[in-house]
Amino acid sequence: MTELPAVEVRGLSKRYRRGAIGVRSLREEVEQLVARLRSREAKASLNEFFAIKNITFSVPTGTVCGIIGRNGSGKTTLLKVLTSITAPDEGEAVMRGRIGSLLEVGAGFHPDLDGIENIYLNGAILGMSKAEITRKLDRIIEFADIGSFLETPVKRYSSGMYVRLAFAIAAHLEPEILVVDEVLAVGDAEFQRKCLGTMKNVAGEGRTVLFVSHNLAMVRQHCTKAIYLDRGLLKDFGEASSIIDAYLSNTAPSSNGSERVGDDDLWMQVAIVYPGTRERCSQLKFGGDYDFVLKLGARNSYHRSVVAIKIFDQEGNLISVLESLAEGVGQFDIVGQAKVVFSVRSLGLLPGTYSAGAALFSWGEDNAGLDSENLLTFDVVAATVNDSYWPYQKEHGIVRLSHSAQLLKVD
Repeated sequence: MTELPAVEVRGLSKRYRRGAIGVRSLREEVEQLVARLRSREAKASLNEFFAIKNITFSVPTGTVCGIIGRNGSGKTTLLKVLTSITAPDEGEAVMRGRIGSLLEVGAGFHPDLDGIENIYLNGAILGMSKAEITRKLDRIIEFADIGSFLETPVKRYSSGMYVRLAFAIAAHLEPEILVVDEVLAVGDAEFQRKCLGTMKNVAGEGRTVLFVSHNLAMVRQHCTKAIYLDRGLLKDFGEASSIIDAYLSNTAPSSNGSERVGDDDLWMQVAIVYPGTRERCSQLKFGGDYDFVLKLGARNSYHRSVVAIKIFDQEGNLISVLESLAEGVGQFDIVGQAKVVFSVRSLGLLPGTYSAGAALFSWGEDNAGLDSENLLTFDVVAATVNDSYWPYQKEHGIVRLSHSAQLLKVD
C-alpha cells in the first residue's frame, strides 16, 4: 500500500487587503452579503492581493523540505496556513500528524510568566499534556540552555532566548511534522548547529520537516526537497540542489546597477563605482579600490536612519556588511534624497561571483524599513599583491585578511 504524503497541498490561496488586513467596512460587508445572496462573487477590491495563489505540492514522510524565495514571496504565509494559524481563502492543506511549529519569536508565550511557566503554557498550545511536559521538562531545560533566566519573566528575554526556549519545546513535542521559519537566524552559531542536528534526527526517525531559510547553503546541505516561491506563486518544486540552482539563475540581479526597490514613499538603489570617475563597474579586481553607493529617496521625512550594504556569496551566505552606524556616520534624517558612500580600499574579496543587498531602518516616529537581497551582482577577478608572481585565486577562500609574510632565519 502506497504511503500517503505527510503534507498535501491542493490549490491553496490566501488573500489579504493592503492597509486594512482582516478588516472590512459595513458597506463592504453588505456588498459581499448581497453578492452571495445573488450567487455571484463580489467585485474584488483593488486593494486586495494574493499572498499565495493556487499552490499545489506534496511532501513525502521523512523529508526535510526547504522553502526559499525572496522577501514577500509568501513563505511565512504558506507556513501560517499549513499550521492553521490562518485559514486559506481557496484550496486545502492536509497535514498528516501532530505539528510542532516555530514561526514567530514570542508566539505562544505570556510575557509576564517565567520560563518554566511558559514551557507548560507553550507545550499545552502545541498539544502536549501536563504529564508529558513534566516528563520532558529536564530535557527541554537542558536543550534551551538559558540558565537562571528560566525564573525570569520572558518579557525580559532577548529574541535569541525566546527562540532557544521555543525550539526546545517544539523539538521535544516529538511532532510528526516540524515547521520552522527563519527565526533560527537570531540564534548563535552553536545553537543553530544544535537545531539543525535536531531537524536531521527528526527526519531520520521518519518524521517530516518544513524549513524556511534565506541561507541557501544551509538548505542545500540539510534539505532533500525544496519549494521555490515567487510573488505568491509556486515557481518550482523538486530536489533541493536543482531548485536552488534555478532560484539563483532566476534571481540573478543587474550587474551594472540595481533597480530601485521600495515605492514612491521610500526607495533605495545600489551601485558600485570607481572612485573619482564615478563610472559604474561590474567586474572588480581583487585588491582594487571601489565605492559602494547606496542612494535613498523619500516622499516624506524619515528620521534617525541607519543603512547598510550586505555582501553575499553565490550560495547566499552573508560575507560582510558595510554599515553606516558602525563606520561613524551615525543616525541621519532622509529628506527628499540622500546618498551614502562606503569607500572600500584594497578589496579583500577573493575571486568569485558575489551579490549585494541593502537595508534601511528609521528609528524615529515613522519607524520605517526596507531590506532587500540580490540587488546587483558583481565578479571579482584574480590579481597579485606585494609584487608576487602568484595571484590569489578562488581556491584561496572568500576573503583575504590584511597581512604580510616574511621568511626568518632560525638560529
